[in-house]
Formats: sequence, structure tokens, C-alpha cells
Amino acid sequence: MPFANTQQLSPFVRADTLIAQPKANRLFVDVRLGDPDVELERFRDSHILGAVHAQIRDVFAAPATAQSGNLPLPDIDSLRSRLAAWGVDAETEIVLYGSTPALAARGWWVLRWAGFECVSLLDGGLRAWVAAGGAVARGDAPPPRASGGPAPTLTPGNLADINIAAVSRLESGTILLDARDEAAYQAGHIPGARNLPAVSQWTPTGMLRQKQVIASQYAEAGIVKGSTVVVYCGGGVLSALSYVTLVEAGISPRLYVGSWSEWNKHRELRLLPADRGQDEH
Repeated sequence: MPFANTQQLSPFVRADTLIAQPKANRLFVDVRLGDPDVELERFRDSHILGAVHAQIRDVFAAPATAQSGNLPLPDIDSLRSRLAAWGVDAETEIVLYGSTPALAARGWWVLRWAGFECVSLLDGGLRAWVAAGGAVARGDAPPPRASGGPAPTLTPGNLADINIAAVSRLESGTILLDARDEAAYQAGHIPGARNLPAVSQWTPTGMLRQKQVIASQYAEAGIVKGSTVVVYCGGGVLSALSYVTLVEAGISPRLYVGSWSEWNKHRELRLLPADRGQDEH
């Protein structure tokens, strides 16, 4: 299956651009992960006017199993039903934001994987929106929007992912990138993986760092244009952001969605040599 061209435009959009260019058929999605009750109360406390609340486990992931990672990819029918409930049609522009860019990136990745292309990430999230003078609201999400057009066509597999079996036999020269923080990486990681924390790619205010800064980070890790890269994290959230920034750096990665939370359940894989499938770095 041909993968969607993610390199045409940056998926990140600025708050002031959105405010200056209002669109009736635009839906903001407030993406959260954590205790569902706590996150819902935080959403009710403040969110972008008109936004809907999206708990990753309910919208952008399927229930975990005994053998899967913490956040498996969602069932396409379930995702289709959720978009329909939000009033999303084929022409809707979806703008995702979260308390970190990685949360929004997970939603972006799943939607693009499912073939929904008109989706972007609000750089800086709610904080940037408020700073730019954007309208906010309190309370529950608004009533479902009335869809004005045909439903989007969703099919799985439009972005490049990779399963655990393929990760266990990566070809020599493939770079395996761990996007978790250093402490998590040192506590245990897939053999041969290099560590570049995704959190290093955004500022304390939640804004993404400049493209050239992130490209330099990748270059220091030995990742440049033409590199063959597989990226993972704990459960497919931080690595979703790394996927986006790798694409912006001109690299075509594959995302191991199951990540460490799946790999760690398969004890037989821990016997793989530490340097398998990896070049010296």
C-alpha cells in the first residue's frame, strides 16, 4: 500500500494563523492521557471554544491485551464511529492539541494512518492559543456538530508502521530509536536501540523547537536524510512525535506502535544480542 505523503507541508500550525483564518468546518480535539476522571475535569476547567475531549485510550487506541503494548492501534470502525459522533465529514479540518506535543502527535498519527489527511497539530497547545487571544470555554464539550458532507473514507495502513516480529529481525544498518527519557531507556530498552528523548524537542512552554535544532539533534544521533529508522517509546505516544519530526527532517521512519510495553511482555526477545541489526555509533 502506498503511504501518505507526510512531507508536503508541516503538520504544525500556529495559533495566530488559525485565529486569523477562521473556518466553519474546523474541529479542535483536546487530546489527553492519564486518569480519565482527572483529565475530564481538567478539560472542563479550560479548553479551546468548541473543542471535543479525546482520551487516547478511548479514541486513538484499542484496549490492551496480554500480548500487546499499552496502546494498540484502534479498530477502524470504532474510529469511524467516533468521528461521526463529532460531526466530522470528509472536508472537516481537525486541529489536535494537548498538554504536550506528543499527545497531539499520537492523535495525528492515528488519523493519518487511517487515511484522514486534513489534520494538523496546534503548536504550543492551549497555552499558545490563550496567548494569541483565542477563545476558550469551560464545562463539557458542545453538542455534536451537524455533518455537512459525506463521511471520510478510513482505511488502515496509510502510514508506515512495523510489528514486533519485524523489529526482532531488523536488517543491518537500520537505526532503532528509543524516544523515551534517558532514565526509562537505561532501565531497559530494545537491544541495539539509540536514545533520543522526544521531550528534548519541545520547549518548557510546549512549543516545538525549530526544525534546524531538531535536525541537529538527529544528526548528532547519527540520523540523517537517507537513514533507515524505526522509532518506538513506551506505548506509541512520544514516538509519534518523533515520527513527525523525523519526517520534517527529511527522513521516512516506521513507527513501532507496540513499543517497549509490548516488547517487554515477550521475554524470549530479551535474548537478542545488543548490537543486532545496528551499526556502531
